[in-house]
Amino acid sequence: MKIYPAKLLLFGEHTVNAGSQALAMPLPLFSGKWAYEPQLDPAELAARQMQLPQLADYLDRLHQQDELLAPIDVAAFRQALAEGLVFESNIPTGYGAGSSGALVAGIVSEFGIQASGFSGTSLAQQRRALAQIEAFFHGTSSGTDPLICFLQKTVLLGGPDGAQIVRQSGSGQWAMGYCHLFLLDTGMRRQATPFIEYFLEKMQDAAFADRCQRELLHSVDAAISAYLAGDGDGVFEAVHRIGAFQLRNLETLVPPAFRPIWQQGLDGDLFKLKVCGAGGGGFLLGVARDFEAAQAAMPNFKLIKLDIF
Repeated sequence: MKIYPAKLLLFGEHTVNAGSQALAMPLPLFSGKWAYEPQLDPAELAARQMQLPQLADYLDRLHQQDELLAPIDVAAFRQALAEGLVFESNIPTGYGAGSSGALVAGIVSEFGIQASGFSGTSLAQQRRALAQIEAFFHGTSSGTDPLICFLQKTVLLGGPDGAQIVRQSGSGQWAMGYCHLFLLDTGMRRQATPFIEYFLEKMQDAAFADRCQRELLHSVDAAISAYLAGDGDGVFEAVHRIGAFQLRNLETLVPPAFRPIWQQGLDGDLFKLKVCGAGGGGFLLGVARDFEAAQAAMPNFKLIKLDIF
């Protein structure tokens, strides 16, 4: 069956809620897929399926009320569950990597009545329909995670169009300078909501909001532009500015155990770190001039080199 990748919010964490653009893309390093396990006894199957039967009930209620936005064959989904359907995934939960988004994408893709779940619908319509399904897990959803997992393409968020598919021009060695992106695994799961609320509360302060607009949002947009243009030096410099602002003004987003290595990156010219997703744990995003040298400089941390150019 088809594989549904995790999602990576490369740039624009929090600031997309304040007017910046954001860049999100599939992260094939982690993924999920449907599988059938008909040999499992009822208790084992219930443990493997977790909330899927309740999700089917949720979708059925929306369908009966004529409110289900995605064209899903709910009866077929329910029958598949009865026959032992499970969703196998190695996407870490509590990391903002789109574990529920991949599952939602899998439902729409596999059980969509129209071809691939959506036929002739806009990105905005797809995002709303996917958000409605993912809301089962989180109470609310922007639809971004399942959209990325469903499309399996890089999407630029924000701006007048809300969302658009884009292509990046980098190819390993960027046009200007040589650098690599990587994830640093904090080993810490977190809930995104408290950190989103923290940022929004900070934005209530006029002085902070002004500084954020002038410094952070400008740097985020610059990072996105540089990345899409294949400008490695531009990405490196923009991530430096983003990371410096976050450590100086949004320290709560940076787990205390990682603040010294974050500062070490800012003080040198080997690597830079920034928040990845909501912050507070999960992954950190890094950029390095020399990945092996950066890895040697951080022997006590788990680094994952990204091949997403």
